[in-house]
Amino acid sequence: MRWISALGLGAILGFVLPITLNFGSGVWTDTWVGWGTIRPIAGSPGFLFSIPVFLGSAILLRLGFNWHAR
Repeated sequence: MRWISALGLGAILGFVLPITLNFGSGVWTDTWVGWGTIRPIAGSPGFLFSIPVFLGSAILLRLGFNWHAR
């Protein structure tokens, strides 16, 4: 897997996980997993992006797919 593919999938996960697990109630942002989570559009309570999920999943996807390909 190339870095651009891993970063693309990481960006998707960085948006999807916080949005689906937040449930509009602030569960994601009020707990420890909210560290590193930003709101790309100010004033939008449900639109979140998690930088740690983005970077962590991109690195793990890259390492996992490269290890599996060998």
